[in-house]
Amino acid sequence: MADLTLTTYDWVPPPPRGYVRDLRVRWALEEAALPYRVVSTPFDDREPAHLAHQPFGQVPWLTDGDISIFESGAILLHLGQRNAELMPSDPRGRNEATEWLFAALNSVEMASLPWTMSKFMKHPTDTAAWKFVDDFLKLRLKRLEPVLAGREWLAAPSRSPTS
Repeated sequence: MADLTLTTYDWVPPPPRGYVRDLRVRWALEEAALPYRVVSTPFDDREPAHLAHQPFGQVPWLTDGDISIFESGAILLHLGQRNAELMPSDPRGRNEATEWLFAALNSVEMASLPWTMSKFMKHPTDTAAWKFVDDFLKLRLKRLEPVLAGREWLAAPSRSPTS
């Protein structure tokens, strides 16, 4: 098995600490019991070597042997292709897992990011803009509730926790 290395920042500012996107990659690596190591890159000085792996100067990125992958969603798809614990091998299950990955990144996160940023920046919560952001997030979560009701897993519901 190729060596998996997750690169993260050596320091994260207090507001987003604990909420950065390497968390989702670490979670997947742990769920799949894939061996990996973590290395850090400077937060302040984004050198050419950093930009060669992540052109936007962000983290995380994952190296898998001679492959370097940036963007947490792309990393999760890569890990899912390597491990059936993360993504079913049958076409229906694989497609369902993929669509929910995209939904999490685009539909749910798109609604939650402005809300989260407003909280971090201590934006007043009594404005029309705040109400729009708050209502938008609540609607997304309300529409997700019936999908999750009665399911142990969001995708591939037939999967048992020990398989």
